[in-house]
Amino acid sequence: MQILFVFVDGIGLGEDDADVNPFARASLPAFERLAGGRRWVRAAPVVDLTDLVFRPLDATLGVKGLPQSGTGQASLFTGVNCARLAGRHYGPYPHSNTRSVLAEKNIFRQIEALERAADGTGADQPAAFANAYPDRFFDYVKRTDRWTVTTRCCLESSVRIRTEADLRKGLAVPADLVGQKWPGGGDDGMMPASEGDAARRLLRIAARHTFTLFEYYLTDKAGHKQSMASGERVLGSLDALLSTLLDEMDSAETLLILTSDHGNLEDLSTKTHTRNPVPLAACGAGADALRAVRSIEDVTPAVLAHLADRSPAG
Repeated sequence: MQILFVFVDGIGLGEDDADVNPFARASLPAFERLAGGRRWVRAAPVVDLTDLVFRPLDATLGVKGLPQSGTGQASLFTGVNCARLAGRHYGPYPHSNTRSVLAEKNIFRQIEALERAADGTGADQPAAFANAYPDRFFDYVKRTDRWTVTTRCCLESSVRIRTEADLRKGLAVPADLVGQKWPGGGDDGMMPASEGDAARRLLRIAARHTFTLFEYYLTDKAGHKQSMASGERVLGSLDALLSTLLDEMDSAETLLILTSDHGNLEDLSTKTHTRNPVPLAACGAGADALRAVRSIEDVTPAVLAHLADRSPAG
């Protein structure tokens, strides 16, 4: 069994208003498949099936102010309310008060511990981060030590951060799916030829691991730009990725999870984040393990409980 977790930065469930919400305006058939045939808006009903779950999640974490990526992602990927630990919503990088939690309880590290307990060896790599990072990213963090939440989770586990070398082997995906924003554009054949090709790369990577994470952040960028054209473009690209994932994944063996850290893109009337709930979609084998999730801090515990139940030691 494999879990493919697609983390989409900065998407919430907003009003069904095509003037401000690209989810209400754009044609997004794959997104709608993940919500039982409905648009991703606040009025969309909860879907609670064995192989398909769709519901809103609280991203405010009981803390005043606008949710931010640093504490939101740390909460999402640890199961700990990191906004309360920080005393406020904080971002885009992890707050210093949350460093120890990310070190000890990030989802990669917890899955590694779970797999070691199950097979007694820990020889394989149960968790993976599918994003590729260019050399300029490593140059930047070497100078600044400003790692994102997801890359710091890699540092605090055995999960490696993939590079251009992995792209050349077809074993990584650029953050924008097709590599248009990669420095220099990349050599012919290095980048996925399309969103469908990117989806197939993700499925090949996921087949090698128990848990694979892919992060997409251009949605948050489009929200801050307040650009309907950009919003529709990035959602259309993601929809093409999801369409291939849904068509070609083995739903008897693979669980696809998609969620976010805070709202933003769903309300282009403001360039800030929002306090809207964020969507959770789970499709495939074991989707019903996410039925009880109500907040972003519930996601990692639900994933871990599902893996523990499925493991030979569980």
